Amino acid sequence: MTIRFAFILIHEFTLSPFSLFVDTLRLAGDEADRSRRIAFDWQVLGTRGLPIRSSCGLEILPTAELSHAGNFDFVVLVGGLLGKAKSLGREQIAFLQQAAGAKKPIIGLCTATFALAEHGFLDGYKACVSWLHLADFQSAYPAVQAIADRLFLIDRGRTTCAGGAGAADLAASLVAKTLGEREAEKAAEILLLDRIRTHRDLQPSKNLFGEVSNFKVRQALLLMQNHCLEPLAVSEIASRTNCSPRQLERLFSANLSISPGHAYMTLRIERAKSLLRKTELPISEIAYQCGFVNAGHFARAFREHTGSSPSKFKLSGRA
Repeated sequence: MTIRFAFILIHEFTLSPFSLFVDTLRLAGDEADRSRRIAFDWQVLGTRGLPIRSSCGLEILPTAELSHAGNFDFVVLVGGLLGKAKSLGREQIAFLQQAAGAKKPIIGLCTATFALAEHGFLDGYKACVSWLHLADFQSAYPAVQAIADRLFLIDRGRTTCAGGAGAADLAASLVAKTLGEREAEKAAEILLLDRIRTHRDLQPSKNLFGEVSNFKVRQALLLMQNHCLEPLAVSEIASRTNCSPRQLERLFSANLSISPGHAYMTLRIERAKSLLRKTELPISEIAYQCGFVNAGHFARAFREHTGSSPSKFKLSGRA
């Protein structure tokens, strides 16, 4: 039985998640590298003859009209440039509503999560977004529980993926569930991927503390990065990483030679420095976005870590 995928590409979609997802299906769904659509088939839905432009400028022609959602087993929405992420037409929204009503699994790649949240398709669901976009997503959709410490998240009939190479891992996980591990591994091998990452793998992110081998420390640092606006208590971070506060203290001491609290403050100050350099936000707003109760508290913490006041730092950056 062939499993059918419908792809809806938002205007200026990102090409890499789309192509990696499709290629994983293509390589896994046939013997060797022959590209026959035996186990999987897919269509790009849209208005025939009207190309869909990707964020890199390449254009894709739809292969089928927006037909009945019941013709497909999965619906995949591919997002792109954040400013265009909510650009869904009426026909696309109606198709997604039809798919949701028929309980078809809906998958959001990259910033498609913004479009799904905008139109209510993530109400009552958890969502995975890139750590780069987490603050924007939480600000726009505070009612949706968003995470940014995983490559992808499957929550019942909704699957969301941070994007990039994570799309190949998500597609491989679907292949493994439907065809088996060996077919998923075959696709990864042909794509020259070292391994298939799972929903338990952490998103790669910029790490101020260098390479950290311990999984729990890396997970804790990601949680800290993702919760600058409303900082978590160290005990809550320990709980979310399945260890005690004392154990987390020991792990940070052994791996970073600092406490979790000190690491957390360092990350918040670094975010503040970035905002001071790159934006025209008032210092009070930057203090708020970095989780400080007021500008005075922020100024004291900033001076302790940098030896300068926020205002002087901002001026020196301009100079």
